[in-house]
Amino acid sequence: MTASPIPEGFRPFASRGRFTEKIGPLYYKEDGDSFVYGFLADESHTNGNGVVHGGMLFSFLDEVLGQIVWRSLDRQRCATITLNCDFVASAKPGDWIETRSEISRKGLAVVFVRGELLVRGERIMTADGIWKIIGK
Repeated sequence: MTASPIPEGFRPFASRGRFTEKIGPLYYKEDGDSFVYGFLADESHTNGNGVVHGGMLFSFLDEVLGQIVWRSLDRQRCATITLNCDFVASAKPGDWIETRSEISRKGLAVVFVRGELLVRGERIMTADGIWKIIGK
């Protein structure tokens, strides 16, 4: 395994919960008005086939899309209602995995978001989600 370095500009992501600490370490960087998140896959992220576990990819995407929605709401509380993912390709230990995302629509009670995970610019997972805005 040849590990990719953490790309320049990425900083450790300060977790807001114990679960996020278990799947990390996670990183982020500001990219203009938006944020990009990533992690360096290692052996602790793999399944029995030696590739990054789908649950890890799903959990990472759920966490970071939630962060993106939370930031778009000026840090107002929100929670995942639904997250639909499609696995396109696999990742392996040593791969740097990062997000690309966008808010599709923001309503009064919910936010729609799209995202994808990339390895070396190639898509490995896509997602569409809805987050509930909690208490106005």
